[in-house]
Amino acid sequence: MECANKNKHKISSKYGFPRVATKVRIRDSAVLWVLLACARLYLATVQTGYIHPDEFHQSLQVMAGDMLNIDAKRPWEFKSDTPIRSVTFSALVSLPFLVLKSLAPLVSSTLGYDLLSPRVLLVAPRIFMTLFSFLADYSVYRAARLCYLRPWTCVEVFASSYVMLVYATRTLSNTVELVLMAVVIWRVCESMVDSTKVIRKDNILKDLYENVSSVQERVRVARMRSRLPTYNYVDSALLSVLVTYGIFVRPTFLVYSFVPLAFWLQRGVVTKELDFSHFNLRCLSLLPGIFITFIICVLADSFYYGSITFTELVHWNVTGHSFVITPFNFLLYNSKQNNLAVHGLHPYYLHLAVNIPLLHGILGILGLYTVSRYITSFIIHNMTRKPRVSSIATMLLASFIVPVLILSVVPHQEPRFLLPTLPPLVLIHADSVVILSARRIKATQHLAFLTWHVWNILCVVFFGFLHQGGVTKTMLQVHQHSLQMPPHTNTHVIFSRLYSPPTYLLAQQLGVVAETEGHKYLMTRSIFAYDAGGRQPVESLHQLAAKIHYQALSNSSRGAEVVVCLPASVSGELFSTQPAQIKLRLLHRIRGHLTLEDPPDLSLATIPVTESCSHLCQFMRRLDQFSVDIISVEFDKVEADHPDEGLLPTLHNIHTQNTSLRKDGEL
Repeated sequence: MECANKNKHKISSKYGFPRVATKVRIRDSAVLWVLLACARLYLATVQTGYIHPDEFHQSLQVMAGDMLNIDAKRPWEFKSDTPIRSVTFSALVSLPFLVLKSLAPLVSSTLGYDLLSPRVLLVAPRIFMTLFSFLADYSVYRAARLCYLRPWTCVEVFASSYVMLVYATRTLSNTVELVLMAVVIWRVCESMVDSTKVIRKDNILKDLYENVSSVQERVRVARMRSRLPTYNYVDSALLSVLVTYGIFVRPTFLVYSFVPLAFWLQRGVVTKELDFSHFNLRCLSLLPGIFITFIICVLADSFYYGSITFTELVHWNVTGHSFVITPFNFLLYNSKQNNLAVHGLHPYYLHLAVNIPLLHGILGILGLYTVSRYITSFIIHNMTRKPRVSSIATMLLASFIVPVLILSVVPHQEPRFLLPTLPPLVLIHADSVVILSARRIKATQHLAFLTWHVWNILCVVFFGFLHQGGVTKTMLQVHQHSLQMPPHTNTHVIFSRLYSPPTYLLAQQLGVVAETEGHKYLMTRSIFAYDAGGRQPVESLHQLAAKIHYQALSNSSRGAEVVVCLPASVSGELFSTQPAQIKLRLLHRIRGHLTLEDPPDLSLATIPVTESCSHLCQFMRRLDQFSVDIISVEFDKVEADHPDEGLLPTLHNIHTQNTSLRKDGEL
């Protein structure tokens, strides 16, 4: 169970895996990690990038409606008869909402600040997730000490990854998976190290007991054996709870926890220092924690989705179908090829060839190289030179590659699915991407160092700020714009060619009772959101806006304003196809937005260069396409009161046939 060659201060040995453990004497400082931790906290408050709709629509979008009574429609994962998302995850990452709700009246009355503003609702959960992610840093630190590595060096590499600087600040289930994986690896490493020490001492004392002849010596040795610390069932309760809860957060956690859990079960059994009964007893020791956690999570989901009530449970008026088991529903849904095709089908090699390098950069490439060397050495060398399959090094390497290979069988593959592979990768190759001394450092070490940090900086800029970076800023701007509208005016917002908008950021609370001059009245929402998706032609947005405007005036006595939000890279099409009876006006341009679905056209070939604006001037103007335009759609009074009779049937067809159109945040 040795972990590292301390004499060389490397985790990799001749065959690319750890071997001997000796104590590290090189100075190890926490300064860089503290700076990176502060950077992570700061980035959590200023990031504008939008990685994936799941960071909002699997948790905050739903819990904002449940906890804060904000108008936010549920995504399909929470509305079907067989929901696939567990409320135990959504409630965990949305805990800041409860804190904000309880403190909002006090802060509003004393300081005059609204804690339920869109900006606070966006940043508070990210700060919470960032603080939660530090548990992963601590786990990596403890695991590195157990492996006799430079712990602060490992944590610095871990914290410098853009996975921690960007993904770890978001409310993604994959982020929780990463943290749980780091904790599981730490506890398994500690159990393996402690078990090795205790088993060896116990074997020595056992041999000594059999060799001594006097009764007094035997009694003394027996007492020494009885004083040895217990090791067989250490962490069985913690591991069983973590693994079971992780499966409810995301069922793929079963794949990630399988290897560490297998190594925890086999301690001393594979090496034949213990008989196989210890393996069976350890399996049994996991059952209470698994059972209790499973029951709690199932009951929480069942109560939340309304499949059972407390009265039905007390009187046991239930059947097997009364309980909601979200991991089972998740696996059942993803086992059907047609369902996966909706989200996108990918080649089986995508994780290995693209997603690992994209997620981990040079660290991922080194990890794949180490795996190839490990397998080669295991095949070609004799028994005395084969790597130890029961070592911590093998456990870390298997914890990295085995889940990747298993998840590669599933045809839907995204980089974020591999977030939990970061902790074992860092423990294996942290020394490969740092420069510990300016003396006797190979050129490849400098290259790995530069490649690692440059890649992570670029990815922080791209994923943290540019990628769909205008969506959340647009939501905040639309909310601010609605506050400036005249009273008794509804704002209807159409989102097109953008990621699904997190409509809870519009902060439209339902059932709010206001009081004016002693009279109470129920406030109604004033913002209505429509997601037109990315398939609808831009020119058809004119007709869609006209239909929404006409229906708004027909169904309400309040005034109606229609606003279209779409990338600046395609907004030119909206202006160029503008009908005579419609007037478009640019309200705001939200800069710092990049959509790969409609990338900006930076070509200058078709743009005439004038004396007043050179190539550089034209290029700078093109950079404005990295924006989201908020455009007001205004109608002639005649058109508003009596719309073109030939227009409405077309609009009706668009509304009914375009399945991507969703109203009021319905996703």
